[in-house]
Amino acid sequence: MEESAVDFFMRYFKNDLEYFVIASSVHANSDEVGHYGDAADDQRDGDLIKGLVQSGLVRQFSYKKRFGRDPSSQKYSESVEKEWRDITLIKGDDFSIVCIRSLLVAKMVVYGLYGHCFIMSPNWQLAFYPHDDFGFGVIGLGDDANVRVAHDFLARADQLPGMHSIIRTPSTS
Repeated sequence: MEESAVDFFMRYFKNDLEYFVIASSVHANSDEVGHYGDAADDQRDGDLIKGLVQSGLVRQFSYKKRFGRDPSSQKYSESVEKEWRDITLIKGDDFSIVCIRSLLVAKMVVYGLYGHCFIMSPNWQLAFYPHDDFGFGVIGLGDDANVRVAHDFLARADQLPGMHSIIRTPSTS
């Protein structure tokens, strides 16, 4: 289901992806990636992360080595938060469609992959983001956000088998 959501996104925006900007702090915790417990999922996750690390779209490191072994410590928490805030802006045409697709699929399915991932359209003032399970969210980036594009994207996604769209707009009062 995750791949069908990503494939829909890629088809819907195929003529616009080169104009998009990726805002990402996505990183892989090597202590967890490939250790979910299901052999097929672990193999898929490892393959996805390997390709994304090689492409430069994702950083991979050990949380234990970088942050220490006590996830309840303040230092550990602050260090993890800092990694999440370390957002890099990447032009959409700096990477192949295959790499961008892999990033979106990985964000939805890979155990041990963390961080923010927004696919932004400066022209439409919209940010799209993959959910951690499957599907996408859309955020308007200001008063001039192209709500029509956001609504159309979500309405068409709602027609996919197993998908459901929720559209909320802020009240004008």
